[in-house]
Amino acid sequence: MVFLVILAYLIIGVIEIVPLLKKNQKKELVLYSITFILAFVISILLSLGVKIPSPAKAIEKVVLTVLGK
Repeated sequence: MVFLVILAYLIIGVIEIVPLLKKNQKKELVLYSITFILAFVISILLSLGVKIPSPAKAIEKVVLTVLGK
């Protein structure tokens, strides 16, 4: 399963990152790379059976703090 995840991310990465490099879009490349790496790490952990906590509680606290409730 881990091999399939790595293969899928390699294919998607080449398809998505090469055009950004050719168009010299550095800001978009940095943002995409950070998001891509984060998603890759989470996917690898899930394929290895690691339980990842839900971010729902943290998001709820931030929203409630911003709304003042």
